[in-house]
Amino acid sequence: MGIRIKNWKRFQHFSDRRPIWIKLYRDILDDIEWHELDPVAAKHLVMFWLVASEDGGQLPSVKELAFRLRATEKQVETTISKLSHYLELDDITPISERYQDDPLEKRREENIKKRREEKKQGVFVPPTFDEVKAYIEGRNSPIDPVAFHSHYATNGWRVGKGGLPMKDWRAAVVTWERRMK
Repeated sequence: MGIRIKNWKRFQHFSDRRPIWIKLYRDILDDIEWHELDPVAAKHLVMFWLVASEDGGQLPSVKELAFRLRATEKQVETTISKLSHYLELDDITPISERYQDDPLEKRREENIKKRREEKKQGVFVPPTFDEVKAYIEGRNSPIDPVAFHSHYATNGWRVGKGGLPMKDWRAAVVTWERRMK
């Protein structure tokens, strides 16, 4: 049986690492369901949120939860039965190991990791339009970020008459600025 935290993205939006914190909203002060929990269940729920942060909102088995919370399996099972407002119980096993909750988000995070690795290795990584726009706006530059990005994206991020591969797109921004004067 799989156990997940309901509305997990509300508590944690990072999924590319094992965070040391979770978000806890002030709304809990006005949550009647929270106030009706007995002290042990309330304590366990916060601990469930912390454990779930290690695996994208998914909780481990009852046996492992009991160990992590330093409680008996019976106590954890009793607590789980009291937390239906906060947990999703799933007795259906996934049909495929390749199932993903949000494939687009995972792909975006993989691309970010890939770009970071390429930058570390000194490989030129073409900037995104948002990076170019932020840099140009941060410099209070008269350059049109759309024109700049489109020009180099179209020409394969090459510079000069010989069409040499670009090494630093920020230097190209400075060159464009000098030519505009």
